[in-house]
Amino acid sequence: AQATQLCARVRFTSLYTDQLRMMAVRSVVVACLLSLAGASIFLKSGQVSSADVKNFFESEFAGAPDGARLARIEDGLRATFTSLPKNSHGNLGHDAVRYVLHRYFVQRNGWFIKGLEPNGETWSDTPSPESLKEWVPSYLQRLMEQRLGEQGTNLHELAVVAAALEDLIDMEAKGRMKTAFDIHGLPMTGGITEAQAREVVDTYYVMFLLAGNFSASGREDALAKREIFASGYPGWEEANRWMQDLLQPRMEKSEYSLDTTARMVEDIGEQYYKFNDMECRDLKVTLSEMEGNKAGRVRLSQFYKKSLYSHWRFTEKADYLRVLGALDESDPRSPQVIVPNYIMARPNCLESSNLYAICCRNECEDLMGHLETRMGASVAEPQQIVELVSALPSDTVTAPRELSEALVQKLDQVAASNGGGGPPPRRRRRRGP
Repeated sequence: AQATQLCARVRFTSLYTDQLRMMAVRSVVVACLLSLAGASIFLKSGQVSSADVKNFFESEFAGAPDGARLARIEDGLRATFTSLPKNSHGNLGHDAVRYVLHRYFVQRNGWFIKGLEPNGETWSDTPSPESLKEWVPSYLQRLMEQRLGEQGTNLHELAVVAAALEDLIDMEAKGRMKTAFDIHGLPMTGGITEAQAREVVDTYYVMFLLAGNFSASGREDALAKREIFASGYPGWEEANRWMQDLLQPRMEKSEYSLDTTARMVEDIGEQYYKFNDMECRDLKVTLSEMEGNKAGRVRLSQFYKKSLYSHWRFTEKADYLRVLGALDESDPRSPQVIVPNYIMARPNCLESSNLYAICCRNECEDLMGHLETRMGASVAEPQQIVELVSALPSDTVTAPRELSEALVQKLDQVAASNGGGGPPPRRRRRRGP
């Protein structure tokens, strides 16, 4: 069972689902070789406690030395913060805070912070190990609200919470890097050579791509497993080239240490979404080419047929697609896969951290960000919204786009119910187009 679980993570970059259990025998061998009794060693390293969360929060709230960093975070939060309704104190309420934080990390790093999803509040006074991955944002928010009372959260305070989350993510990455140093027998203090730095970063990267399911008894074991992994990992050449190009500027140094290599792996976590986006676009193009008469839908029979002559292995059963919310059965005789729901389904995410997952980006997030920046307020006149949306291009629609009369009428109705001005469009629960 352990080997099977690990096999599901030997993937085509970050897109893995049940179909990858059908990969070539060579990949199964890779998974079996990597599946040892201590395969969770990286999963356990770098985990955070409630004391860690509180310490980072208090440090940021008291005024961390790097004021420029908080200013940068505030700039990243500002557009969404400005676009949301405020309470009588001019601040955001509980749910709005979670929405802004979710948007910020998705847009900046492609991180879906665990616990910031809808209905994702999982903090309790005695968090269990099973809930460890989900409770951190709720606990941070609770600390903030206990300090501020019921007046809500302003932009600076929101940046404090975001900064504390970033601190915790960096702490986890450095903790896992310490584990890699230990495996390679490297000193935690003092310098190491460039060759040693490259080796230990490579070990971390393999662990990252395996969502933490990696262990080794020492340096030779780690190097051997890296070679086995590279030989059986589809897309390894591209993934490794991306990593090497990313880190090359940091490798042009004369001194290397735990701190410098920790910054390298922080870069991997912060930038990997860019590489992942390329694979997501490839998946989207592949599915879009199979669309039938109904936009955003692919007949289930075509979906399965494509896996016979494509590197994508579309083999999920109808029951599984139904659970994902990716199966349209409005016509029982011809079930169809809902393309956006399939692409953005959580099982397609890389669970590379205990605190976040890297998923295919919801392109609506980027469109919303553009509208929020242009409107610069929590309310707007219907005509302004119509003009901005009409001029907004997307990956599949060129501008200017034509808005139906029915859609414009619905916008007018929303405006009328809000006293004349309409709220900027807000992303709702994801459904097919």
